[in-house]
Amino acid sequence: MHHAAFVAPHGARTTCRIRQMADREEWDALYASLPAPHLTQCWAYGEAKRDEGWGVDRLAFESDGRALALCQVLVKRVLGLPVAARINRGPQFLVPSATVERQGEVYTALRRRWRIGRRGLLLLAPGLEDGEAQRSLMQQAGFRPRGVTGWCSAVLDLRRDEAALRAGLAPNWRNHLKVSERGGLVFDMSTSEEAREWILARHAGHMAEKGFSGTSVGFLRALQRHAPDDFFVCRALLEGEPVAGMIVVRFARSAEYFVGWYGPDARRSKAGNFLLWNAAQAMRERGCERFDLGGYSSSDGYGRFKQDMRGAEYRLLEEWQCF
Repeated sequence: MHHAAFVAPHGARTTCRIRQMADREEWDALYASLPAPHLTQCWAYGEAKRDEGWGVDRLAFESDGRALALCQVLVKRVLGLPVAARINRGPQFLVPSATVERQGEVYTALRRRWRIGRRGLLLLAPGLEDGEAQRSLMQQAGFRPRGVTGWCSAVLDLRRDEAALRAGLAPNWRNHLKVSERGGLVFDMSTSEEAREWILARHAGHMAEKGFSGTSVGFLRALQRHAPDDFFVCRALLEGEPVAGMIVVRFARSAEYFVGWYGPDARRSKAGNFLLWNAAQAMRERGCERFDLGGYSSSDGYGRFKQDMRGAEYRLLEEWQCF
């Protein structure tokens, strides 16, 4: 089949067409077949954003009747008219290694959807690996860089057995895990209301104490409401008392560490190592094949802590915009 060149959208021709999707069953079936899905593109994430006042458009990019990619778009409307839209880690490609030409077709089609300003401003954190070819295709499709760094994280391959994953840890990380296991910590994972309220209270307190605005408690409540069986609270208990906790969200055959809290006794007991390791193993036991460490910057200590789990690191392209 002829691959249309990815050129600026003025007069651009592409075989790629966009179809709006409204059926959850169809979306979930396609989403489940993504080789490397992102949490921000799952149905429940979009519905939780809807509860915060966003509209949600779900798009399939198709060529010759075959779906190439999926994309969930968050839309802000004023008096019913779209004024801004946000795409976070999308579109997502349904083939493991889409060619640059295929990627260009999809992004050209996306750019044309926002032509002549009729849909307002589009802010886009692309679901593309960082690279010069991808940067070039974004510019050729008509997007402009925003100067915002792209998402960086790593994924543990849960298809590997526990021994192989443990052997892959950085030596210092593995030693701290051994210390935590000898120290009497107990792992607890729950979907209960009590566990949820406990972690939300700790998360709110941590944000207030440190003076930062992370993921809002309201959004976390909405996400749990829309994915009650996939929203897990993991805790490390020492003598029956939680010293650390985290929220892990499951989507398709993947899971992601989403929010964490570490109490005053967590560092001494190495609860961070214990909690993250056991959460990944628990998700593997529940059928997950991938565990995303939830994003990091290698310039801070917690980022280096995650890096030392030695997952497959990936870095996405910086953010872009068009209108």
